[in-house]
Amino acid sequence: MQENADKMALIEEIEKLIESDPNAPISSFSMLEFLEVEDLVSVRGTLLRSKNNRSAENEKWFDELCKK
Repeated sequence: MQENADKMALIEEIEKLIESDPNAPISSFSMLEFLEVEDLVSVRGTLLRSKNNRSAENEKWFDELCKK
């Protein structure tokens, strides 16, 4: 039961990350249910790295914009 709750929480977090990532590779949330917890953790990690990279790129762009 706990594993199912953990899995659902991971899926919910991944869905939010996907919605905020224009380059996210997954287009269907229904597929997430069939992944194992370890796979979901990996997907989440990839999406978090993507989010961090976008944040760094945005900060760099903003810094350059402010210099003009």
